[in-house]
Amino acid sequence: MGLDMEITGNEANTLGSVQRCYGIAWSGTPFDGVADWTIDVYVTGDTQAPLNYDAWVTYDNAKVHVLQVAPTDPLIKMPGAQNLSTYYQGQAAFGASYFNPPYNGIGGDGALVRIGLDIGASGIVAFGFAKGGYRSAAGLHAVTTLPGELAINGTCGSSPVGGVAELPDVASNTGSSGRYFVVLGAAAGAGAMVLGAGAMYAGKRRLR
Repeated sequence: MGLDMEITGNEANTLGSVQRCYGIAWSGTPFDGVADWTIDVYVTGDTQAPLNYDAWVTYDNAKVHVLQVAPTDPLIKMPGAQNLSTYYQGQAAFGASYFNPPYNGIGGDGALVRIGLDIGASGIVAFGFAKGGYRSAAGLHAVTTLPGELAINGTCGSSPVGGVAELPDVASNTGSSGRYFVVLGAAAGAGAMVLGAGAMYAGKRRLR
């Protein structure tokens, strides 16, 4: 389970190129209640459709707010499930569960949660997990969580990945002509949390 800072190509059962650190240029109105950027919580190693999950995402509430309305979507992999998500300052506790059949969870590597961000200030925003959990019909899966960083009007100085990333204007999350480039920093370690048995490398959700 990890965080993708640029969602192009991501669907419930599809992953584009995962960007664990990404830089954007932003010049909007701080904390105006509008989504300035969108990120995904994704899972890989997912061979079983989810029945419930926990993905408690942490972030710097002084720089970004997580919107509780669209484009935030906790049910990408679990259409028709009960949304159990709750929101705090600096943590969004995403979770969903099927309580009654039919269960219509979507298996495969892909986006688990889509998160709309309302930006309030420039700087590096580190995203992580306070909890990650994933359960399918096969039982509770083992979960490793991978953090991410969003560089707002800056560069990824402590990026979890290296290389060169395109630095677009925030509007280009849905398409834009203004583009910039920045060299990403060196690799950083990823935190891990094993929640139970199962052949799974990545998942998150509040387990009920």
